[in-house]
Amino acid sequence: MNVLPLCCFAPVSWYVLYAEDNFALSNEEYFQKQTYRNRFDILAGNGIQTLTIPVESTGGERTLLRDIRISPEYSGKKTLQAIRSAYGNSAMYDFIDVELEELFLKEEKFLIDFNIKAHDWSLKWFSKIPKERLAEPKILDERWKQRGTRPVELKRYPQVFADRFPFEKDLSILDAIFNLGKTSVKALGHVNNS
Repeated sequence: MNVLPLCCFAPVSWYVLYAEDNFALSNEEYFQKQTYRNRFDILAGNGIQTLTIPVESTGGERTLLRDIRISPEYSGKKTLQAIRSAYGNSAMYDFIDVELEELFLKEEKFLIDFNIKAHDWSLKWFSKIPKERLAEPKILDERWKQRGTRPVELKRYPQVFADRFPFEKDLSILDAIFNLGKTSVKALGHVNNS
């Protein structure tokens, strides 16, 4: 079984992989800097914007994700405002806004708690994806994001700023949810097993 890292609002390709029967999550992974474990990409009015959940320093020590604390200076209000600015004109904004407020404004102390809440919230927008599937701690790193090695073929869908930018694939799952609403993962893409 392949194991995916637990990310906050992971890229679309991550969810396409997770929907496959042979992918699971690890609850015993180590935190890695500059990964999707604490950041996600959205399409804003000026292009792709990376939003980050800042974490406290570990002093360079290898630390399990479950022990990573969110920085006390972090304010979910700023992240929420960036999301509102990017997706305020989307088809699903009015249905999602209040739920995201609850998610971002309830302060979590640990990154894993926020990531689990974000993951569970995201899954409710897709049919037939099991909510929890845990596996042994052997992590599939972020190779699925590297050019030329992606095991996922993504499909196009309408995006808020389609009049300004060409289709941006593999943004945060938030982009697909805001633009498509409840859908199946098959509407997003498929795993290329060849």
